Parts: sequence; C-alpha cells; structure tokens
Amino acid sequence: MEDYRITNPKPLYILLNAILLCIAFFLVIWFFKFTTSAPLTKYWQPYLFIYTPISFIFGIAFRKYHSYRRRELNDVLLSILKADLVATVVTCVVFITMPSLKLSTNALFLFVGVLLLVEYIVVMVYFWVKNAVNVEHRIQHEITDHKVRMHRDYKLDKQNTEKVESLINKNSGKKTLEKLIEKTKLNYANTLVLSTTTIFNISNLPDRRFSTIINLARSNDIRSINEFFIAVLDKLPYDGTFVGCYLSKSQYKKNFLKKYPWGINYILYTFVYLIKRVFPKLGFTREMYFWFTSGRHRVLAKPEIYGRLYACGFEITNEFRADKLDYFIAKKRNNPIRTEIINYGPIIKLNRVGKNGKMFRVYKFRTMHAYSEFLQPYIYERNNLQEGGKFKRDIRITSVGHFMRKYWLDELPMLYNLIKGNMKLVGVRPLSRQYFSLYSKELQQTRTRHKPGLLPPFYADMPKTLDEIQASEMKYLTRCEKKGTFITDFKYLGKIFVNIVFKQARST
Repeated sequence: MEDYRITNPKPLYILLNAILLCIAFFLVIWFFKFTTSAPLTKYWQPYLFIYTPISFIFGIAFRKYHSYRRRELNDVLLSILKADLVATVVTCVVFITMPSLKLSTNALFLFVGVLLLVEYIVVMVYFWVKNAVNVEHRIQHEITDHKVRMHRDYKLDKQNTEKVESLINKNSGKKTLEKLIEKTKLNYANTLVLSTTTIFNISNLPDRRFSTIINLARSNDIRSINEFFIAVLDKLPYDGTFVGCYLSKSQYKKNFLKKYPWGINYILYTFVYLIKRVFPKLGFTREMYFWFTSGRHRVLAKPEIYGRLYACGFEITNEFRADKLDYFIAKKRNNPIRTEIINYGPIIKLNRVGKNGKMFRVYKFRTMHAYSEFLQPYIYERNNLQEGGKFKRDIRITSVGHFMRKYWLDELPMLYNLIKGNMKLVGVRPLSRQYFSLYSKELQQTRTRHKPGLLPPFYADMPKTLDEIQASEMKYLTRCEKKGTFITDFKYLGKIFVNIVFKQARST
C-alpha cells in the first residue's frame, strides 16, 4: 500500500474542490426552495467562512487532496466521504453553538449532499478516463502446429448411443438432442458430453483425447468464463469443436416479463437487471455479487459470449436455438489471450492514426457490449458493410449505444482530445491502422499532413460507399491546402450544421 505521508496535497485538487464547492452552493440556491426570501445573502458567508475552511482542514486530514494517480477508486471515494461527513458534523456543532446566526442544519445537509454528488461525479469521470479500456492492443496469434495425433474415432454401439441420447434428452430437452444429432458427431467415441460449470472437471480431462466437447451447462452459471473456455481450448486439437449454450439477455427478458403482470414486470425487471447484469461488471459490487451467487445466473448478451469465445481462440461456425437456450458451435483456430481482460469500463480508448502518422488515443463512451472488439470477423463475414462504410445489423451495439451514436453522445469524451490538441473541430475522422490501410496511398499521405477532427467532411457531403468517402476526404484536404484550413473548416462547419439540424443527418 502506498505511504501517503511522503506526498503532499495537490494545489490543483484544492483549487478544483473550491470550484466544486461554489458549483454545489449555487446549484442548491437556484434549484431548491428556501423559507427565507434571500437565501444567497443569508448563506454565502457561513458557507464561505465556516464550512469551507473546516472542509479544507479535514480534506487534508483524510487525504482528499492527495494524488489519485496511484490510488484505487474506492479509496478516493471513501476519503471524500469521510472528509465531508466529519466537516459536516463539526459545522453542525458550530451552528448549534452560535444560535444568533439562525442557520439551518437542514440547509447545510442539502449543500453537503449536492457537493458530495458533484465530487463523486467528477472523480468517477476522472477514473473512467484514467482506466479507459484499450480495445485494440491485444493480438491473437494463429496456431501454427496443426499436426496432432488423435485417438481412432469410431461410432458408439447402440447401447452407449441410447444412453448418451437419453441423458441429453433428460438434461436439456428433445429439441436440443435433435439439433446435436444433426450438427455434431454425437454418437462418436471422440465426442465428450458433459454438464459442468467447474474448470476442475475440464482440467482433469486428458489432453486432445476428444475432438468434440459438448457442455450442456449454461455459460451464464460459469464464474470465470474466459478461464473455462481456455481450459476447453487446451484440451482440444486444432480444429476441434466446442459446443456450449447460454441464456441470452433477450430471452431472459422475454421469460421474466411473462411471469408478472404488465407494469410491475418492467419495474421488477429493471431491479433484477441491475443486480444480474450491471453489478457483476462494477468493481465495487462485483466481488459482493460473486460472493453471494458464486457467479451464477448472470444476464449475458450474445455478443459478449461470442466475443469471449473469439478472445479465447475459438471461431463460431454454427449456432442454433433449442429448448429456450442458444447454442454455439465453435472451432479451435487461434491461441487464446491468457492475460486478464478488463473490459467493462464506460469509456474506451482507441488507437488512431494522427498527424504525421503518429498514433494517438481517442476517447469515446462505450456503445458496444463487452468483448465486441474481438467479434469483428464474425460480424463482417455474416453482414458485410452498409452505406457509409459501417457494418450492417451490428449486434454488438447496445440499445443505449444506438441512441448515443445517433446523437453523437458517444463522442463527447473526444472533447478531451480537442483540449489536448491532437484533434481539431472540423477534420477527417481519425482511423484505426486497419481501416487506414484500406485507403489509397495518395490519400494516406495527404491525411497525415493534417490533424483529424471531431466533425468530418462526411456530414457535409454524405457519401455512401468507401470510394465516395475517400473522394469526399480528398476534396476537403485539397481545399485546406489550397485555400487555407481556417476558411475551409468554416465553410464545412456551415454545411455540416445545415445537414445535421435541417436535413436530420445522423450518425450510425
């Protein structure tokens, strides 16, 4: 643990806290009703000369103004809470011992409550940016050794076949059995059928003894899903098959809403969704959730399950639905990413090509399900591209994500890039190396002579194909070099404003 005695309070943090004190004070004055006719006149002096110095003293005592760089979020939030609560108690004592001031402790509690909320929001945003998930830095490597000696495969006799089929029918249902017979080598000796959520049961299997492993237990009930998938991968030969199942988020919602009367069902579903979907992803509730549930009954979306499979070295080759569960059939194709993948932050950072070809990080709000970055090959193979150069029917985008993209809310953190100076207001959209490589050499060279921008020429010209997008960007960059960047950006800003406001151009 860091020794905070060797560090000093940060003047910048003290200044920021003073600004937040003012913001909280004026928010309360403006938005809340007071019995007194002039609350600003009555409360600004006590707030400034009594609460503020007391808050400053205890802020130092409880490390509220120490650097956040090497501290955990929970530790910082706890420091703020302690400092504000103790300062409030001491201020209350001062108010009570000075009755002539006729100051209300209820008003004080209101001020401090709003202040605490504002402070928590600022700190949360800071940590979201600090811990923004880099969704492009991991690379999967294809397996090079494909030659693995397998045991001779042969069909099971009638008695063993009937025994396996009977167990599957009893455990999962008739439709599941029919689909497995149709799509897998169910009655072969090199096919293993089990129902387990425990990695121990997988680790005890002999290496590469089975060419197909079918697990009938729901992935929702596996505590360490990635570790479980990798354990299965390690037991299979190259091109070996893994069949698993899960209860999708959409199916869970459908089943849940049917249980209760309309109206009440949506209220209950919101509560349950927070517990089973949100709590397992938040750092300060994750451990509590796993302690109570052992990781069972999580609500998981299809893109997250499939993204995990791709991150763990599998490739989806088939899928089906049976007995209210979704099943995947995946092949072992790549080496897995064995390092821990923290993939739930609300802010992500993306490596993009900037001016002079230098890579920089673009910050955005997350609009896709976790692990979606690994799912790009799956989406591209099935859906291809739509107008504007983006994927058709991209299941990776969440419902909230669609709304945020439509109104560019996901790009608000990019204002940080604007402040840092690696982007400007109008300019070509910053691209990943992969997408940048699709552009012509001439456009690549021209692009790297300019800063990318928040508002691309796309919204001035509204191109539909990749070739049209390249032509639009080249026209914009050529005008910048011939007529000047400022004049060109000003003209394009007008076109973009008209298209967005009056012609309802929207992001996708």
